[in-house]
Amino acid sequence: MRKKWLAIGLSVGISGALVWGIGVSASAENAGLEVYKSALNQTKEAKSMTANAHLELTDNGTKLLTLDGVAKVNHDEKMASLEATYTGAKGEGSLQAFREPDQVIVKKGDSDIYQVMETMDWGHKFSKNSEDRPPAMVNHLFKPLFGNMDKWTTVENLPDGRKRASLELSEEQMPAFVKVMGPTLYSKLTERSQAAAASEKGIAVKLPNLEEHFQVDQILLQATIDEQNRIERQAAEVHVSGVDASGEQHALLLSLDIRLSDLAATTPDSIDLTGKQVEKISREEMKSRWKKDGWNQPVSQ
Repeated sequence: MRKKWLAIGLSVGISGALVWGIGVSASAENAGLEVYKSALNQTKEAKSMTANAHLELTDNGTKLLTLDGVAKVNHDEKMASLEATYTGAKGEGSLQAFREPDQVIVKKGDSDIYQVMETMDWGHKFSKNSEDRPPAMVNHLFKPLFGNMDKWTTVENLPDGRKRASLELSEEQMPAFVKVMGPTLYSKLTERSQAAAASEKGIAVKLPNLEEHFQVDQILLQATIDEQNRIERQAAEVHVSGVDASGEQHALLLSLDIRLSDLAATTPDSIDLTGKQVEKISREEMKSRWKKDGWNQPVSQ
């Protein structure tokens, strides 16, 4: 079963913020985008940080998924840790993960087994001269795919000296790419959610099957910038609506709130595996599992 809901949920929420960030570099033509770009670059200079994240998905006001997590990252030491709890279609669960220079360790809350995997590449490193701008292909493709988003970006100076950069897109302002690909992407997510909900273990979300009048109604992205010109909070909302086979109208809301702290002063948590049950997984097996089932499949005993 394909049950990558932890990854899918976070990626959908965060991707909007990342697309916005790419757009900043690809099309920094107004004050709003310049302010955000400057803060984004300043935040990246920290090299280490703690992120407290809250993700929530609702359908007509009813919660389908909630996820809370604390991630700690130190790029220079190639270390990271994650603690997450979630509530989905099959109840509550938790997950711990530890990223070390040579391995990744994962433990699910309902298991005594620590899965140990070889690390993948830590990340692509750009040259000093290009690290603050995306590849040329992104520059060429961004506007045709996503439109001129700088028109909808604003900056507000707050009384305490902070700034708030915001992007708001209504259905009429939605990029053509989103309008065209939205129904297809949602249909695929619905198929996966139903398969995950039918399985015995793992995090799952049961999405309604929207067969008619699907549309992305609104996207809201917001970043709060502190007095030191660093991003301290990033939030996103995606509003989707449609009609299922029975004729019922659905209004889905995906919201994500990330608060950054301890910039340049974060030490990720670590784990001592001495005396613990360990399951070692090769890189090839890891790729095979991820393609087939995601990381919510039952752990071998």
